[in-house]
Amino acid sequence: MSNLAAILATPKTPLEIHPVPKYTPGPTELLIRNECIALNPIEAKIAVLNVIPYTPYLAILGSTYGGTIQAVGSQVQDWSVGERVVVSKRFGVKGNQYGAFQRYVVCADRMVSRVPAGAAEEEMIEKMASVMMNLTCVVGLFTGRLELERPPLEVIAETKEKKILVYGGSSSFGGLSEQYLSQAGYQVITTSSSRSFPFVSTLGAAEVVDHTQDPSTLTAELIAQGPYNVVVDFVSIPATISVTAAVLAAQGGGRLFTMQPGREELPANVERVFEPYSESLYEPRNKELLKWVVDSYLPRGIKMGLIKPMPVDKVSGGLFGINQALVEMVKGRGRKV
Repeated sequence: MSNLAAILATPKTPLEIHPVPKYTPGPTELLIRNECIALNPIEAKIAVLNVIPYTPYLAILGSTYGGTIQAVGSQVQDWSVGERVVVSKRFGVKGNQYGAFQRYVVCADRMVSRVPAGAAEEEMIEKMASVMMNLTCVVGLFTGRLELERPPLEVIAETKEKKILVYGGSSSFGGLSEQYLSQAGYQVITTSSSRSFPFVSTLGAAEVVDHTQDPSTLTAELIAQGPYNVVVDFVSIPATISVTAAVLAAQGGGRLFTMQPGREELPANVERVFEPYSESLYEPRNKELLKWVVDSYLPRGIKMGLIKPMPVDKVSGGLFGINQALVEMVKGRGRKV
C-alpha cells in the first residue's frame, strides 16, 4: 500500500491529502503502519491558529499514534515486524517522515510501548495512544524532574505527608496527574467545574474545588487547603496563573510549574517554570524510569484499570478527518480527539 499524508502547506489553511514516499527505516528505526492518531493541542495551535509558527512548510504534523510495525532497521533487536505499538514522538524531532499525520510513519524514538495482546486489543491501542504523550510528561515532571515516588502497580502506596495542588483536574494532564500522584500516596488538591466533577472525583484527589467561583473566593479556598509542596497549573492562561501564583505567594513563594511559557507579571517570590517535561526521561539518570513508563506503567496501568483515560471524541475518515479533528481540538472541551 502506498503512503498518504495530511500536509500543512501554509499557515491557517486546511491540511491537504497527498501521496508521499513510503519510507525505509534507518538502522535503529521502525516503520509503523498507522492505525489511530491521538491529537494534541500543540498541533491545533500550529495548524489552525498559527499561535506557534511552524517551519519548514510543507509540514507533516502529529506526535502520538498507534499501529503495526511493518519494517525494522538493521540494528533493531527489541522489536519485530507485526507487533502493535503506540508511539510518542520526542519533542523537537525534525523530519516529515516522523510526523503522525500519514499512513506510514518512521519511528526513531525510545518512547514506544507494546500493546498487550488480547481480545480488547483495538480498545487498548486507542486508550494507550490517547494518554501516552501527556502521561510521559506527567511522569517526567513529577518523578523525572521533581523526584517524587512513582506509584506501585501491585500494592497500595503508603500515604505521604506531601500535598500537591493540581490546577485543572478535568484536563488530560490534570486527570492523569491526579491518578499518578494519588496512587503514589500523595495528597492531591485539584479543581474542576461542576460539569466535570463526577469524573474528576473518581481519580483519587483528596479534595476537588469548584474553579467557577469568583477568583478571590477560589484563591482563598485553595490557600486554606494548603500549604503545598508542589503547585502545577495545567491550564496556564492569565486567569488561572493569577490564582495559582497568588496561592504560592501566600505560602512564601516558590516555583509555579505551567504548561506553556507566558508573560504574566508574577509576585516577586514566585518563579514560573515551563519545559517539555517528558524531556527529563531522556536524561541518562532516568533511563530506567523511561523504560518503566513504556514497558510497565502505560500498558499494565491501562489493562489493570489504574489509568483512566479522559473522555475521547472519535473522528472518522482517517487522514481525511484530521481537519475536523483539529477544529474539535480548538474548541477545548476537555476531551481527547
